[in-house]
Amino acid sequence: MFDPETITTTGSRRQLSPHTEVDVALLRDPGDRMAPAADLLRSPAYFRVCAGAFSRAWYAVVMDGSTGESLAGGWFAEVAPGEARSGVRGVFGALHSPFAPLPIALAARVVRATEEELVARHVHRVHITLPPAAFEPGAHAEWMNIFLRLDYSAAPPDLAFHTSVTSSSLADRMDAIPRAAVRSAEGRALSVRELVPTERADAHTIMVAGHARSGRQAPHALETLLALETEAPGVVHWHGVFQRERMIAASVSLSLASRWCQVHGFGDIGGVDRDHTAALLVAHLHAWCATRGVQTLDLGLAREAGIPNERLTGLSRSLGFEPSAQYTLEKSLGG
Repeated sequence: MFDPETITTTGSRRQLSPHTEVDVALLRDPGDRMAPAADLLRSPAYFRVCAGAFSRAWYAVVMDGSTGESLAGGWFAEVAPGEARSGVRGVFGALHSPFAPLPIALAARVVRATEEELVARHVHRVHITLPPAAFEPGAHAEWMNIFLRLDYSAAPPDLAFHTSVTSSSLADRMDAIPRAAVRSAEGRALSVRELVPTERADAHTIMVAGHARSGRQAPHALETLLALETEAPGVVHWHGVFQRERMIAASVSLSLASRWCQVHGFGDIGGVDRDHTAALLVAHLHAWCATRGVQTLDLGLAREAGIPNERLTGLSRSLGFEPSAQYTLEKSLGG
């Protein structure tokens, strides 16, 4: 079962040779041992929760052909006949390796071997969304080099906003208006806390409406989030902003890795100061992350139909977050 306390995105157990033998298997029902170090979005657990929404989906396990040891893992879903995506659910996909960054020659062979398995299943076009550059700083440049040399084309990058989690208050990094909103919250009878299970359905309704009003992609369905809580305990976190006893805004966050927490959904009831409730919420989440050893709080993508959403971009910066480039690449396979 997925364990947010043990996942990592860097480090290695041993040195790999550029000539390491590579085998790739595309599985329909992978066990967690197939990718024991994968982050949440590229884990077998996340695949098992999401795969049922697609007519065909596969978990790609890359193995050392001589030892059977797992070298990398990630998943692909067919979104149209002959067209597959990695990163179709959640913010990103691609292959995760506990040895990242892999030797470049080996990583290129991993990509080609994965392509061959997709072609064998009549996939003729593939789209791969990489993690934001800040998520895998040690491997991002290498993966971009490899994909572009293997004839992938890159769309203009999305902007993912994140901030470092420190012992000081996030309000210290905010612009004057959101900082004042955080510091005057108590006087306006506003507070933020974790939600109890019976409050999650109401919170989800608030988030869906909030995403629709601001032009953002809807969060996962409530049933999906609850299934993820069962499949991967400890990775889904619900918080609410309250005016006295009334919930006026809510969020759901995901532990993508032990050091990285992402705000997956946020919304308010309407008729409230949206920027003020956002400031209160992220200030609370920053402090909450600090008590759990999380190093980075991720606010998600600021986009609308692939184009930066200027209001969300401005709000993210005013709250003390900074952007990181996130690329989606595509390629026609099999000639």
